[in-house]
Amino acid sequence: MKTAILKKTRTETRTTAKVDEQIYKVGIVLVGISSLALGVWATVALVSGMVASGGPGALIADWFRAVIGT
Repeated sequence: MKTAILKKTRTETRTTAKVDEQIYKVGIVLVGISSLALGVWATVALVSGMVASGGPGALIADWFRAVIGT
């Protein structure tokens, strides 16, 4: 009596594109770029305010006058 041996071979390949990680990376880059742009804008505004006022001391004095209302 012969015994038949059946052999099943199953190969499965799964590719998981980790979309969540990519979204987080893009979000971090966008926040970084936004922070950089805001910092550059604030620096340019401060420097232009000092130039228009006549220096850092005059800028501070003008700021206090604007806040107080004189």
